Amino acid sequence: MIMKWYDKAIIYQIYPKSFQDTNDDGIGDLQGIIKRLDYIKNLGVNTIWLNPIFVSPQVDNGYDVSNYFAIDPSIGTTDDFEQLIKEVHKRKLHIILDLPINHTSDQHPWFKDAISNPNSIFKDYYIWDKGIDGHEPNNWGSFFGGSVWSKASENSDNYYFHLFDKKMPDLNWKNVEVQRSMADIAKFWIDKGVDGFRLDAFIHMAKANLSQMSLKEGKYPIDDTFYAKLPEVKQYLSGFVSEVKEQNPDTFLFGEASSADSHQAAEYTRPDEDECDVIVSSNNYGEIYDDDSPVKGFFQPRKFSLDRFKETFVDWESVLADISYPALTWGNHDVSRFVDRLNLPTTDPKLQKSLAMMMFLQRGIPIIYYGEEIGQHGLKYQSVDDFDDQRAVDLIANLCQQKFSDEDILNLLNEQDEMTARGPFQWDDSKYCGFSNVQPWNFAKQSPVDAANEVSDDDSMLSFYQKLLKLKSTPNFSQGNYRLLLTDKNILAYERTLGDEYAIVIINYSKDSVEYKLPTTKDLDVALANQDIDITDQTLKLEPWGCCALVKGDK
Repeated sequence: MIMKWYDKAIIYQIYPKSFQDTNDDGIGDLQGIIKRLDYIKNLGVNTIWLNPIFVSPQVDNGYDVSNYFAIDPSIGTTDDFEQLIKEVHKRKLHIILDLPINHTSDQHPWFKDAISNPNSIFKDYYIWDKGIDGHEPNNWGSFFGGSVWSKASENSDNYYFHLFDKKMPDLNWKNVEVQRSMADIAKFWIDKGVDGFRLDAFIHMAKANLSQMSLKEGKYPIDDTFYAKLPEVKQYLSGFVSEVKEQNPDTFLFGEASSADSHQAAEYTRPDEDECDVIVSSNNYGEIYDDDSPVKGFFQPRKFSLDRFKETFVDWESVLADISYPALTWGNHDVSRFVDRLNLPTTDPKLQKSLAMMMFLQRGIPIIYYGEEIGQHGLKYQSVDDFDDQRAVDLIANLCQQKFSDEDILNLLNEQDEMTARGPFQWDDSKYCGFSNVQPWNFAKQSPVDAANEVSDDDSMLSFYQKLLKLKSTPNFSQGNYRLLLTDKNILAYERTLGDEYAIVIINYSKDSVEYKLPTTKDLDVALANQDIDITDQTLKLEPWGCCALVKGDK
């Protein structure tokens, strides 16, 4: 298999609105990213992924695009973007953009014309159906709450389809003009120097026959059987990818398929077909849900399970072998930060270092969410009234009816709500953490960590990440084979091999010290650890939450 640059990608995800503000309006901007490029480079990543930067009414923080060919003025200008591209490439980094391809904003010229002009050529750019007896065409539920259908106007019997917010109508990918238009958008940014795209919500491009097809009983149930991962998705994806790759064969395309399993990821990344290069799924966090909780769905409490983690990556690694790389990530902007979400059993910083090593030294492409490298937690809001995203509002109403206390609801939301993960990057310990001189757009109580202190501490989380990513960039850890080893239930151990190169990674996920008998008599050197390492008679001793990576020595 021919290696591409992105086969060795180490990705740093930036939420632009929350990274660095340079004009003191409380919103992060492109100049702020430029200002911090040396920090990003020194971290050890080689690729930057930006959440949406296109013109948007910001109903869904940029995922509702009203102009795909311009930068949203709240974060900069086209000149700023061109300067960013130049500075990124000068540092031998790559840049990929988030590209929402399932829907647009209702303020997009296509939709505005489609809804106001009876003879609009853009009518078929979207999905429509007639109401039934004054109600929606069927009872399908939106991911953001309520129905997937909204009326074109108050007195109309025509409904348009939206899987997400009603201000985000879904595109009709059956229409070849939609297919061509979205490919043209990608080509425009490739010509600007963009190295790749994250294809947001691509698994929803195809929908089942909509008319009068109702789901199980209940008002607005959610069942993605009818609008996720349908056969036509591969057809639409293939046409899009072939046009993009014709423009630049080195364009990196990674698809967001939050509900995909390993076999579906394989189907969307086959190297002999025009498809994605990597699939990102939320099914590989090693999470298990608290089934006893009365709260179900998105906000259901969860915790980390080492057994689940082992099972997951044995599956993903084996299924994707010789096809594509797994995405190695603890989360992103769509979930709370993993240090809050997974209810980790200790505040010992060794555990976060162990989890980083556990995930990122496997076979696959690491994706680090901004702030993760300094141990940043999510924001802690002080009142349930601080949460205004629709899912949280619906949950609050539901739990209040069940007589949950405000304190319990607040604790749950601070653990699980995605907005807590979108707080400003904590650059220093000043009032607004070095992000801005004014209050940030999304602000609440923060964790007591910051990059300035981390930089000067050789034992810090940041220092550990720098050493870890340097190790990840070596041939064996970026390209080598992967094999999980049988261990005690509290230990994770896996080998990486490439030709004569050999490495073993061992994690102690427990509050007790453990001993581990190494499976080889080879001379091994400590490449990285979060503790002092003692190996006697081929037996490794690990402290609580200890980790180490050993590589074959030169002896």
